[in-house]
Amino acid sequence: MAKRMYTIGMAGHIDHGKTTLTKALTDWDTDRLKEEKERNVSIEPGFAPLQLAENIDVSIIDVPGHERFIRQMIAGVAGIDAVILTVAADEGVMPQTKEHLEILSLLNVKGGLIAVTKADKVEDELLELAGEDIREEVQGTPFEDAAMVEVDSLSGRGIQEVRTALRSILQDLPSRNPRGAFRLPIDQVFSVHGQGTIVRGTVYEGTVEEGNTVQVLPLRKTVKIRQLQRHGEKVSKGEAGQRLAMNISGVDREELKRGDVVVSAEHYITTTRLNIVLYTSELAVYALKQRGPVKLHLGTAEVYGKIIFFDRNVLEPGKQEVYCQLLLNESVVTKRHDRFILRRPSPMETIGGGWIINPNAERLRFGRQAVELLQKELQGTPEEHLKAALREYKWLEPEQLAKEAGLLLEEVQEISARLIEQGEAKQYDNKKITLQELYEQKTADMMKELESFHEAHPLRIGKNKQELQLFAEGTLPKELAERILDEAERHHKVARHKQYVANSSHIPYYPDGWEKRMTRAEEAWKQDGLSPRPWAEYTEEQGIPEDLSEELKYSLLQAGEAVSMDDKHIWAVSEMMKTIRALTANYPDGFTLQQAKETAAISRKYLVPFLEWLDEQKWTKRKQEERVWRETYDQD
Repeated sequence: MAKRMYTIGMAGHIDHGKTTLTKALTDWDTDRLKEEKERNVSIEPGFAPLQLAENIDVSIIDVPGHERFIRQMIAGVAGIDAVILTVAADEGVMPQTKEHLEILSLLNVKGGLIAVTKADKVEDELLELAGEDIREEVQGTPFEDAAMVEVDSLSGRGIQEVRTALRSILQDLPSRNPRGAFRLPIDQVFSVHGQGTIVRGTVYEGTVEEGNTVQVLPLRKTVKIRQLQRHGEKVSKGEAGQRLAMNISGVDREELKRGDVVVSAEHYITTTRLNIVLYTSELAVYALKQRGPVKLHLGTAEVYGKIIFFDRNVLEPGKQEVYCQLLLNESVVTKRHDRFILRRPSPMETIGGGWIINPNAERLRFGRQAVELLQKELQGTPEEHLKAALREYKWLEPEQLAKEAGLLLEEVQEISARLIEQGEAKQYDNKKITLQELYEQKTADMMKELESFHEAHPLRIGKNKQELQLFAEGTLPKELAERILDEAERHHKVARHKQYVANSSHIPYYPDGWEKRMTRAEEAWKQDGLSPRPWAEYTEEQGIPEDLSEELKYSLLQAGEAVSMDDKHIWAVSEMMKTIRALTANYPDGFTLQQAKETAAISRKYLVPFLEWLDEQKWTKRKQEERVWRETYDQD
C-alpha cells in the first residue's frame, strides 16, 4: 500500500504545552536553538517525525506561541494538512489561542483536533469548564466539531488517544498530490561545513529526487540537488506532504532566504501584483485606508506592499468579503487558489486572509467594474477555470488539472473529453491534456521563426532544434515542445534533418547574385582533394565577403558535404570517400602509414589528421603499426 504523506501543525498560546506534547508523541525535542532552551520559549518552528501507521507518513511542525513570533507561526502552518490546537486546562482560551485559531481558519486548515493539555494540574470540574470554554470559542470555525482529548504529556495521559484521533482524521483526509510540478517554499536556510547550502521546507506538491536540477524562485537560480534528508535520514526522493531538507549546489547560502521557493518547472509565476479575495478578521480593531501598508504572508514568504480597493477608500473593522488587489514591494511565487494571511505592519494585527484569484494581475481602475471582474475571475465556469489552468501550466494530467483548476476529477474528465471531441483540446498518451490553441499558436510561431531563419540563412538545411524558441528555457515543458514538433512534422508542416528543423517547403539555395561565385569557390576547393588550402582563400579569390564565406562553409558542414580538419581547413566528403574506397580496394586487411601516404598522395600535414578522423569515425582501428578496417576488427 502506497504511503500517504501529511504535515501536522502544533498550534496554541505560549506555554500551553505544544513542545512537550510534540516530544511525548515523537520523542523529539523541537526546541533546537540555544535561546529557546534557555528561555523555554519556542522562537522558530520545530519539526519532528511522527509514526502513526505503516501507510501514513507524518511530520509535526511545532510553531511558536508568543505574540511576538506570529510571523514564524504563520510560516510554520502555511503548508500543513491538519492541526493539533493546544489549550492548557489551567488557563483556558488565551489571546494567542484565538489568533492562532483565526489564522488556521483563514488558511482553510480543516482537519484537526483539540488537545486540552496539562490535564493533571487541575481538578475534574475545572477541566470540564475548560472544555466548555473551548467548545464555545471554536463555534463557527472549521474546528467546531473537532475531537477533543484531555492530555498530560508528563504523565502520558491521553497520548494514545491523540494518536488514535490523528489516525482517524488522516484516514479521511486526502493526501497531497505527488504528481505535477514540484514546489517547496523554503522556511530554513543554513550551511554545513563540507556540504554547502541546505534548505528545508514542506513539499507543497510534486515529487523530487536526488540528482534533479531545480530552480529557486524568485531568484531564478538553477541548482542541483546533491542530497535529500527527512528528519536527519538520507532519502532518495521527497513527495508532497513531507518535510524535506535539500543539500543544493549552484547557489550560495547568502543568496537565499525564507520565502524563496524551490520548483521543478518554469510554470510558477513570480509577481508583484495580485488579485485577491480577502475575508477580514473579526479580531481586527483598526481601519485600513486605501493604498495602506500591509504585510503579506504567503507560504513561508512575508512581503510588504500596499492594498488597493476598488469599491471603498477605507476598510472598516468587521467581518467582510472584499475583492481587492495587492501591490508588493518584492516578487512572490504563487498561483491561483493559494491561501494567504494579511497583517498590518503597525500597529500589528491580523487584517484577514483569503486566496489568490489571479497571480498575474494587471492595473485596474477604481469602480464597480473592477470588482465584478475579480468576482468573475474567482467564480467563472468550470470550463473557464480548466482552460485558464491549461493556459498557465501548458499541459497537465487530469489529477493535477483538477487541483489547479479547483475542480473535481470527474468534472475535469467530463469537460476535457468534450473539448477533445470538439477539437479544442488534445490528450497525449491518455495522460496530459493541453489546448489545441497552444499547439496551433506554437506551431505557427515556429514556422514563422523558421521562415525568417531561411531568409537570413538560405544555404542552411535548417535551424538547430535546440535553438528554436519552442525549446527556449521557460517557454514550454521540454516534453510538450517535443510533442508539438513531432506533430508538426507528421502534418508535413516542418521537416527534420538530424538535429536540424526546416519548413517542409525549404530547399537550401544560394543567396541572390552569389550562385556563380560560390559554385566556383566550391569547385576549386574540391579540386584540391585532401590537401585543401584555408577555406577563406577560395572565397576571397571569388570576391565573396567574409560573412557569406562563413555561411557557405557552415552550410557545407551542416549538410554533411564537408568535414572540419581544423579552424581554417575543411575537407570535401566526396574526396574523402574516394580515398577510403581506394584504401579498402588496395589494402582490404589493413594498411600502414606509408601505404596510406602513397594511396592518398598527400603530405603528412594532411595525412595524419585524416587517419585520426578515420579512427574517430570508427572506419579504422590502430593495431600495432597498422590500421585495420572496422569490419575486420568487429569480427575479431
